[in-house]
Amino acid sequence: MIFVKKYGKQLLSFGLIIFILFSGQNVGFAEDEYSGDLIPAMTSNDSPSGLAGASSEWSANHKAYRAFDDKDDTYGWGTAGGTIKGWLQYEFPEPKKISKYTVKSRDVYKGESPKDWTFEAFDGQEWIVLDTQTNQTGWATNYKRDYTFNNDNFYKQYRINITSNNGFSSFTVIEELEMMEKIGTPTNPDPNPEPEPEPTGDNALLVIKMISGLEKEFELTASEVQDFIDWYNGRADGRGKETYMFDKDFNKGPFTSRKDYVAFSKVQSFEVMEYTK
Repeated sequence: MIFVKKYGKQLLSFGLIIFILFSGQNVGFAEDEYSGDLIPAMTSNDSPSGLAGASSEWSANHKAYRAFDDKDDTYGWGTAGGTIKGWLQYEFPEPKKISKYTVKSRDVYKGESPKDWTFEAFDGQEWIVLDTQTNQTGWATNYKRDYTFNNDNFYKQYRINITSNNGFSSFTVIEELEMMEKIGTPTNPDPNPEPEPEPTGDNALLVIKMISGLEKEFELTASEVQDFIDWYNGRADGRGKETYMFDKDFNKGPFTSRKDYVAFSKVQSFEVMEYTK
């Protein structure tokens, strides 16, 4: 009985190299994950929970909580008439570790959306700047932008502190402001992975798939397979010859020798299947 073990798919290092060079796919990385908006849909500056506040309020229809009511309307929070600078804040009942926020424009009047600001947290004594944004232009109607930053601490109070808008001289308006916590971070690969396994069978079938679609098969001993793997890894690191030579000792016919050469740049993938009899 012949026992066949697929070996090549376990070779992570050059499997990854092959994927990057020849698959035509972009290699992406997992992104951080965040919670939904932690601020409830506010119906007043102190309901249903937490406290919304601002440096100034344009009118009864543009109080601070209007930026936290989860509605798409023509209100939102606005600074007092003739004032374009100001801050908008929310105080959670319990400390939160906010590391993402979103700003949504109303933009009924061109230029009323914020342009330059800092996002800050209150530590009980002073406001700590967590994120700084400048030259935030090109706002469209009801357009939401996301902002993320690193934050290792829990705070109850967070605010956006606006220093300029996009040119409207009467007031600055934010339709909606949301705040989120980070809930997951992608795990980095092991920086010291286990060494690549070496063939353990007496013999192996090496199948090499070329970029052209041609497949080449070679029956080799375990040591010959390892020689090929060593050559491949060397070429992947920029060492060694461009081609690898296989000495075919079967079906020689009238020839004294038969040799097959494989170019590294023409290899798409390969698989090693070892077996014992």
